[in-house]
Amino acid sequence: MTQSVGFVYHPQIDAELPPIRAARDHLHRHGFRVWDHRTTRKDMPDSLGRNLDGTGLLVSFGGDGTLLWTARQAAAAGIPVLGVNLGRLGFLVQVEVKDLQPAIDRWRTGDFRIQQRAILQARVKGRPELHTAFNDFVIHRGIEFSLIRVEVVLDGGEAARFDADGAMVSTASGSTGYALSLGGPILHPEVHDLVFTALNPHSLFNRAVVLPETARITIRLPSAEGVLTADGQLAANLEVGAEVEVMVDPHRVDLVRFEPAQGFFELLRQKLRWGLPLIDGE
Repeated sequence: MTQSVGFVYHPQIDAELPPIRAARDHLHRHGFRVWDHRTTRKDMPDSLGRNLDGTGLLVSFGGDGTLLWTARQAAAAGIPVLGVNLGRLGFLVQVEVKDLQPAIDRWRTGDFRIQQRAILQARVKGRPELHTAFNDFVIHRGIEFSLIRVEVVLDGGEAARFDADGAMVSTASGSTGYALSLGGPILHPEVHDLVFTALNPHSLFNRAVVLPETARITIRLPSAEGVLTADGQLAANLEVGAEVEVMVDPHRVDLVRFEPAQGFFELLRQKLRWGLPLIDGE
C-alpha cells in the first residue's frame, strides 16, 4: 500500500507556492501519495476522516493556529505532524517554508525525532460529544462582558468558588499562549501537567495553579450561561448549571523535530524575549 502524506493549509496559503509544489513533486517521485486539505471555519472535528488511513505524516502550512487544528485531528490516529511556518509568531512550528524539501527528506529517511505533547479532553455533563484541545479550554460568558460565578471541583472535592470573566485549563503548549498573557507559569513542552487559571477574578488573590496530569477538573456555572472554547474556537454553548469535566487526553500529539533542534529557552528568547535585559549590552 502506498503511504500518503497530507498537506493541510491555512485558508489564505497558496498551495502552489514553489517550495510547496516542489515538495509535493519530490514526494511523488519517491512513491508517496499527497493529498491536500484547506481548513475552513466549517470544518468538523473529524474533517480529515478517511484521508488519515494510510497517512504517515501531516504537514501543516500556516502558523500556530493551523498546527493546533492539524494536531487535534492527528492525535487519535497517532500520525506525526510537521509544522511549516507561514504565519507570524510561529512558536510551535519548526520549519520555514524555504527549508521544506530538506525537512521532508529527513523525515523520509528517518532522520528526525518525535516530541510528544499532551492534549486535553473535555465533556459537558449529559452530552455525548468529546472535545479536544492542544493549547487550552476556556469557559466564559461569550460576547457579554460581565462576571460569572465559577465553581471548581478537583478530583471529586470542592476546590474553589469565585466570580470572574471565566476559567481556563491549559497544557504546557498552551502555557506560552493565552495563559502567558494572564500571568501564568511557563511549562516545558514535554511536561504533561495542567495549568488552571481564573480569568480576571474579582479578588485580591489570583494565581494560576499547576496540577498533575492525572487531575480531573470539573467547572460549573451555577447561575449563568456561557460558552466553552477549544484553542479559541467555539466548542459548546453552556446553559445555566452546566458542568464541564476537563482532563489530559490519553492520546498525545507527535510533533516532528529535527536535530540540532532549537532549544526551548532559545525559542523563548527569540519569540518572547524571555530572559533578556531591557537594555541590550553587557
